[in-house]
Amino acid sequence: MSRENVEIVKAMNAALNAGDLDGAFRSFAPDAEVRDLANGPDQPTVIRGIDQMKHVWALWLEAFNELRADLEEVLDAGNAVVCKAHWIGRGTTSGMSIDVRQFDVFELHQGTITRAVLGNKSKAEALESVGLSE
Repeated sequence: MSRENVEIVKAMNAALNAGDLDGAFRSFAPDAEVRDLANGPDQPTVIRGIDQMKHVWALWLEAFNELRADLEEVLDAGNAVVCKAHWIGRGTTSGMSIDVRQFDVFELHQGTITRAVLGNKSKAEALESVGLSE
């Protein structure tokens, strides 16, 4: 199942980068939780459910052109997938750029993402969040 989990997360990320929000959010459970450790000051740290995820993502897309996360490393962690993500974007009106590398964790159950923790500063921190170590 874990190899399948890796493919689910990769497909979700590819859909998000392509602007296919419905395709991306189809990978999440309806009541999934997303915790963003690197959230913007006007964004919630924790969001729950597809509707809230879509709303927050729409705010990010409104603020940044061509916002995307390139996956530089993807680790199979059993019921979780740990990704080294390179987030890139440029402010729509400000021109301010995002160029951040972080570790994002996706926990899955029966082929569906149930929880994500975004913005871990290290691989060790990300692995620890799912009970593993390097």
